[in-house]
Amino acid sequence: MSQRELTRMMWREFTRAWAGFVALLAAWMLVLPLFAGPDEPANFIKSAAVVRGELVGEPIAASVSTSFWSTYVDIDPQFGAAQLVPWCFVGQPSVAACDKPLESLTPVEPSRTDMGRYPPLGFVPAGVGTFVGASDAGVRAARITAALACAALLALAALTLRRRGGSLVPLLAVATPGVLFWSSVSSPSGLEIAAAIAAWSALWASVREQWNDRFATIAFASSAALLIAARPAGLVAVAVMIAAAAIADHRALWYTARREWYLPVTLGAATCLSAAWYVAVYDANFGVQLNVEGRVTSLSTIATRSFNDLPRLIGEWVGNFGWLDTPSPVYVVWVFVALWAALVWRTATSTHRRQRVALGVVALAAPLWLVALNANYQDLLGSFGAQGRHLAPLLVGVPLAAALTYRIGRRDSLLVGVTIVVHAWCVLVALRRYSLGAGGDDVLGFLREPVWSPPLGMTLTLVVVAVAHLVAWFVLRSPAGRLER
Repeated sequence: MSQRELTRMMWREFTRAWAGFVALLAAWMLVLPLFAGPDEPANFIKSAAVVRGELVGEPIAASVSTSFWSTYVDIDPQFGAAQLVPWCFVGQPSVAACDKPLESLTPVEPSRTDMGRYPPLGFVPAGVGTFVGASDAGVRAARITAALACAALLALAALTLRRRGGSLVPLLAVATPGVLFWSSVSSPSGLEIAAAIAAWSALWASVREQWNDRFATIAFASSAALLIAARPAGLVAVAVMIAAAAIADHRALWYTARREWYLPVTLGAATCLSAAWYVAVYDANFGVQLNVEGRVTSLSTIATRSFNDLPRLIGEWVGNFGWLDTPSPVYVVWVFVALWAALVWRTATSTHRRQRVALGVVALAAPLWLVALNANYQDLLGSFGAQGRHLAPLLVGVPLAAALTYRIGRRDSLLVGVTIVVHAWCVLVALRRYSLGAGGDDVLGFLREPVWSPPLGMTLTLVVVAVAHLVAWFVLRSPAGRLER
């Protein structure tokens, strides 16, 4: 195969995967009311500020009612009215959504974002959409541009896995309904998790090829650097990736780091940028300790409660939509956990000892990171604040290790179909919650008498959601061709 033919085939495969993930994200965007994503108002305001040159803003003193990272940003106050929109249904899972057009609201304070001190890079994709303006159309445009960026990262992961006949099943096992939900709203978490998925996919593919595949190396360097720069915690995930790669094959990693100079340079530059932001901006309030009753100081107690909470956080990774008030059906969680277990078993029984040790290190890193996160939350806020999305950049690395040995097989179409069906199931669960409210025995009542309806109306929305999932299944179930070097 000539280089031109290979390049054409790679672009075709990337485009197919990108279209498949865009279709799934479009289904989510259709059924979600504006600002249904946790912290989405603050994320939207931060995104609008970043692309307009306001990277931090005016600091606000740390308090329980605001945030350790809150700032006022000098942009159109109408963007700040986003903070007034979602409270008619947030925290009230039995209450249906409501429509409050952003442009119709009157700002009550300067534009304030609780994400003011966060690194700006993760907000850029959504920020591009905010140029449409401080309106409902601007909010939807921000979601679209953020979703397109996340879909591109997931498509990069797909392309990396598909080279040499790899399967997409491990990717679809970690691109859970929760991950796609986060990728379809204005949230840096979606970009962060998608970058982690791309980085882990490229890392395991590189280990499989003994770091001789330059494309996989470039994919790892770029996505890992994005993960580091998007949030300081991303450095922890990348450090675990490097440790796993070194355990699996330290000689090949060291040789590649010397031969492919862009790998250490890119990761080093991203680390320096993230560290500088952390020291100069992000940790400005870390010396403050709020006066909160019930603060836990014992590390053993924090660890015990963190480990006990791990199953709930895994469930959140599978999907807990909205403001953590719409969990995925328990059967959906079981499907994904069973798929992860099968992938891990396959990996553990088909790889050599060093690779199994590397997989064990990755699996152990997630609960240890959970303890560290909760210890930090206790120190600052006196609470246990870790969520499933905070662990996802590490957790996705465990099932994705199946890329070491998993090749396209006859059961791939079936497994892809199963994941697409449970994605559709979760979309309908979210639609029911927002159109009628959670709870009640009339499961299909939202189809007959919805309190809130999506912008396209209930019937057309259901048709488009069904078509989107069919498109996703069609383009993700089989490769465009075998991609060789």
